[in-house]
Amino acid sequence: MSIRSPAIQSAISLSDSEFLSYFGIETEGLTRKEINEITYFVCLKHLSESVAKLPIRQYTMSEKRGRERVVDEDMERVLNIEPNPYMTASDFWRAIELNRNHYGNGYALIKWYTYGPKKGRLKSLWVLDSNAVTMYVDDAGWLNKKNAVWYEYKENGKAWILSPREVLHFKSSTTFNGLVGIAVRDILKTQIMTANHAEDYLNKLYRGNMFGGKIILQYTGDLNRSAKDTLIKNTERYANSVGTGKFLPIPMGVKAEAMDMKLSDAEFTVLNKLHALQIASAFGIKPNILNNYEKSSYSNSETQQLDFYINSLMPVIKGYKEELSRKLLYRGFLEHDSKELFKLDPVKQMNVLKQGMNNFMITANEAREELGYAYIDHPKADLLMGNGNYITLDQVGEQQKGETNAQNTES
Repeated sequence: MSIRSPAIQSAISLSDSEFLSYFGIETEGLTRKEINEITYFVCLKHLSESVAKLPIRQYTMSEKRGRERVVDEDMERVLNIEPNPYMTASDFWRAIELNRNHYGNGYALIKWYTYGPKKGRLKSLWVLDSNAVTMYVDDAGWLNKKNAVWYEYKENGKAWILSPREVLHFKSSTTFNGLVGIAVRDILKTQIMTANHAEDYLNKLYRGNMFGGKIILQYTGDLNRSAKDTLIKNTERYANSVGTGKFLPIPMGVKAEAMDMKLSDAEFTVLNKLHALQIASAFGIKPNILNNYEKSSYSNSETQQLDFYINSLMPVIKGYKEELSRKLLYRGFLEHDSKELFKLDPVKQMNVLKQGMNNFMITANEAREELGYAYIDHPKADLLMGNGNYITLDQVGEQQKGETNAQNTES
């Protein structure tokens, strides 16, 4: 069985309209035009930039020392600086996240060093066109390994067969079988098409000059084209250049009536805003990201940012962590450093670091690393220090004993 998203062959895909129709999801009428819809574009842009700006760190876990940072120069360069010779890490992860949301699946080809002193180390990562990837599942058990999975990538008339260990596969949060994801645009077809129709409607009004007050000249009988043009020109001349324009002389039998085009009468703005919020909610995007501050305050905006991280972004980067760790590492794990989302002002950051140092939580060098400073080459810079007024429970009373002994010695 072959699965991919979206389909370009006759293979079954979780984004194919024929397959989705079984679940009541209709995709007719959806084209690439949906990315031109402003709300949909803002959601894609915000998610892709949020993921791309978080650096990826490597960690290991041990029973005695717990979680520790590991610095692998090759891994660090590929994941955070230059995945391949043609793009930066920010461009790479933006493209992967954009594909993951727009097509339901984002794919990247993994390349390893195969010889030389770096043999077995990560060499590069390459973005694969989601339209050209087909996932196959051997559900019949023809291969030795039951339910084996592999990928087929087609480009310029050529095809490559890739094993799961050669491909990073990032899925959307909506998946029926856990193997491939479904794009949000396929599920929200009605909302996105409605938003597109609203944009087209406004464009037609602007092009037709239908906004603003207008005057309808009603008359009995019929006038030829020349007479109509003369009537309109004379009326506009009095309105624009004669006197103040408040008075319009019109021929006998002609009645002037004002006409206003108000979108508020049809609740256009309310409905348009509702559709925008519905699309954004499907992505987990908060109203303040759409510049909707009707019910927002400064503290509320901070809460929305935290809620976005916990409920919207955390499931995404958790999926990245699991896929990156199981495909690129044998031990340990890779995860995004979320501190970039909650940058403090310099005064607050310094106070937080001071509290950490004074309570035996971080060393001086660890605090300097957070500030972007170089380590101090001194033994005490890597020691945990703190306020000497703090003592453990089993030390209560020891100070009094020391004072009593000192007094007895003096006497």
